[in-house]
Amino acid sequence: MSRTVPDDVTTLGALVLGGRGVALWDLDPVAGRIRHYHGQAREGVDCPPAETVEQVCARVHPDDRARVGAALRCDDGQAAPEFEIGYRARDAAGGWIRQVARGRVVVRDAAGRPLRVVGITIDLDLVPDLPATPCGGGDSERLAALALELAQRTEELASAHRLARVGAWRWDLARRRIWLSVETTWLLGLEGGAAEIDYDQMRRAIHPDDYDAAMATFREAARSGTAATLEYRVILPDGAVHDVLTHAEPVVGADGTVSQLRGTTQDITPYRRIEAALRESEDHYRHMVELHPQIPWTAGPDGAILEVGPQWFALTGMSRDETMPFGWVSALHPDDRDPTLAAWRRNIESGAPIDVEYRLRLSDGAYGWMRARAAARRGEDGRILRWYGTLEDITDRHAAEEARKASEALALRVLEASGDAVIVFDAAGRARFANARAMTMLGLPDDAVGCNVASLFAEAHCRELRMAVSRAMRDGAGGHFELFWPPTDLWLEASLFADGGDISLFLRDISEKRLAQQQLRYAASFDFMTGAANRGTLFSRLSAQLERQDAGDLTALLCLDLDYFKEINDQHGHPAGDAVLRQFVSRLRLCLRSQDLLARCGGDEFVVMQTGVGGPADAIALAERILAIMRAPFDVDGISLPSSVSVGIAVSSLGMTDADALYNQADRALYVAKSKARGSYRLFHPDMQRADEAGRRLRAELSGALTRGEFALAFQPIVQLASQRIVGVEALLRWHHPERGLILPAEFIPVAEESGQIASLGAWVLGTACKAARHWPEDVKISVNVSPRQFELGDIRLVVGDALAAAGLPASRLKLEVTESVLLSQNASSIHVLQDLREQGVILVLDDFGTGYSSLSYLDTFKVDIVKVDKSFISRIRAPGDRQPIFEAIMGMTAALNLPVTAEGVETRVQLDYVTRLGCEWAQGYYFARPVSEYELRRRLQGFSRA
Repeated sequence: MSRTVPDDVTTLGALVLGGRGVALWDLDPVAGRIRHYHGQAREGVDCPPAETVEQVCARVHPDDRARVGAALRCDDGQAAPEFEIGYRARDAAGGWIRQVARGRVVVRDAAGRPLRVVGITIDLDLVPDLPATPCGGGDSERLAALALELAQRTEELASAHRLARVGAWRWDLARRRIWLSVETTWLLGLEGGAAEIDYDQMRRAIHPDDYDAAMATFREAARSGTAATLEYRVILPDGAVHDVLTHAEPVVGADGTVSQLRGTTQDITPYRRIEAALRESEDHYRHMVELHPQIPWTAGPDGAILEVGPQWFALTGMSRDETMPFGWVSALHPDDRDPTLAAWRRNIESGAPIDVEYRLRLSDGAYGWMRARAAARRGEDGRILRWYGTLEDITDRHAAEEARKASEALALRVLEASGDAVIVFDAAGRARFANARAMTMLGLPDDAVGCNVASLFAEAHCRELRMAVSRAMRDGAGGHFELFWPPTDLWLEASLFADGGDISLFLRDISEKRLAQQQLRYAASFDFMTGAANRGTLFSRLSAQLERQDAGDLTALLCLDLDYFKEINDQHGHPAGDAVLRQFVSRLRLCLRSQDLLARCGGDEFVVMQTGVGGPADAIALAERILAIMRAPFDVDGISLPSSVSVGIAVSSLGMTDADALYNQADRALYVAKSKARGSYRLFHPDMQRADEAGRRLRAELSGALTRGEFALAFQPIVQLASQRIVGVEALLRWHHPERGLILPAEFIPVAEESGQIASLGAWVLGTACKAARHWPEDVKISVNVSPRQFELGDIRLVVGDALAAAGLPASRLKLEVTESVLLSQNASSIHVLQDLREQGVILVLDDFGTGYSSLSYLDTFKVDIVKVDKSFISRIRAPGDRQPIFEAIMGMTAALNLPVTAEGVETRVQLDYVTRLGCEWAQGYYFARPVSEYELRRRLQGFSRA
């Protein structure tokens, strides 16, 4: 049975574009891939572009698959310029349909191998009027030509769509899927050519803010059967947001219902950007005009106003009709109207640029000063075409000018009333102004104004002033200097200023100032309160003395420090301290020779420079005299105050010229004297210098030790004597120096305290100890020593709180051990901090009790929870029967206050029995355990008992 092939492009094209069982395709047999595919042979069995031959064959019946694959791959090579093959293919429902594929080789390579095949696929069930048998030569020629022409036209249409950024789409309402053309997928940033997407993919593509409105428009088009146009935004896979314009039209089926929507989508982002740029440009221009302080305007050749900026209407309150062409004249101030219009007419006639100032009535009824300027634009024949001008509000400038004039008048009045003498000379050197003060201060004649410099300052004593004024006139530069004026016996400060040819001379009486300067020079060299030389004078004299010393004429420095001065100031006030300093200096002077220099270097620190010294013996003798005379207490308002002084001595060597070095030696000796025994002297020895150097090295090494991880904690158990159980542990800091090995706290803690590094070191100890304690039994508490310096360097409450929070440890498991020095510091802040910590649950332990004041009143005043007796008392118990009266007295004191006691340093059974008998509740020492690592401590905590 034969069937007729359509003989024109229009008929077959209608079938392809209408999706009526006919599809065109373009095949690359070398790559085995479909290059282009147009139309739809049967729903669900069409070939997406870029699909491979293998993917096409996968939908072909297994019995036909080999033949279809061989045909599409052109396995017969050069022998088959065209082919037609019938086969069965699976449809969307899973059934088998009959199709025929016709193809023709249209491009070959030099060897004759096929490079391009075009063809058509026909669904025999949907297109009964097309042939299903192999086609004849004429039909195949027409078919190939038709396929090529359709492919070319489709490619041209696709290219045009891409250039216009337009893509086509078809929406199957029943299947809820949307077919997108290659151009549409390109617009949406998708890959893989034409594609089908579902509603979820569509929802992801449309901007969430636009989705509901877009879907509502599509649904209305499908419901009403009318076309629709809408704009919305889409989101590309890379996150970019584009604006698109979509045209949709319904496809009405034979039953009169809408089965599909089809249409085009255009990317209009570039146009929207151009529109936004245009709006921005317009807004920019509008803001420039509206925000510019000058109002633009234009006028015709006759001066009639044609245009004016919008600021005019806000400024004057006039409307456009009231303003133009000459209505603006009504806003001129009555006094300015005629002269303004006359100037305007002159410029209109002459064509010269306009620049005129006048007052204008503003919107609030007040008048403001304006400046109008304009220039003419002329044609080629020279005639004026239009005036372009601006109007500027100069009210503030005009007010400033008026204020300047008023200021000048006021300045003249001020100069007349000034306490300074003022004379103004003109360019010719004549005095044109002199105030009354100048007349009296200089003793000038009544006719001084009008006289020239030479005659006014003709006297010999005036020479300096006359030369200065003449020089200023010649050079045009001012100057400042001081001079003595014999006629009135005054010291004067002269200031000359050159301004526009005039020379202004200002003279001020500085007689009292110079007297004060003399007093300041004295104060710069001597201490005002005690009359002793100051530090600057000391070092100046000392340097000079060292430069000229020789054998038998050495120099000694004695650094003196009052031992109880801080306590006197704190307890009796600064007036009492000042009185003590004056008495101290008076006594010192009794010990000194006239050539000796006494200097105060700050606070209670004094230095005696002793010259003509033969050796250390002379300086020591002076030190002993000073110590002797200071033994008697000071008397301040009938109150006897302690008198004690510590002395550091350094004697220069022959050839020594460094004043700082000698002072540092004496200061170091003073430090040793105060640390060893108050009320004594020490002579500098090189060993002191070496100790200083060692301390500096230790300080430098200490600065990075914490960061380098050189510190570790050792732990020593605290045992409850009644139960012989470990109920506490003391954290002990150890420094594992990379070169020196283990360094104990006694060596490096003073350095850390002095340098301030104790703050970070103490925080680390607290944090590390608390973290270790959280792994112990809940009844075992951790004891941590806190330095007094930590209270000075920050809020220890924050450090404790951070450590407990980081470890998750309750405050009741932490014991803070502080020494009596914290309580004796009279620092109310430290005491308050300790009581705050105690109220939070932290246990306070008074450490090393017995080595300081050990005062019952302190124990009663400052609330602590436990007293820890210093090990020095326990170490003296060596045999049964030995006693320590001080230790026993301490136990009596604590018992009276119901304070439990911990004995430290217990090393023998005899010592254990002794402290147990006296009522100590806890003890620690080598008898129970030496300090151990955290690991060893955990092992011992598992059932420790020591009989």
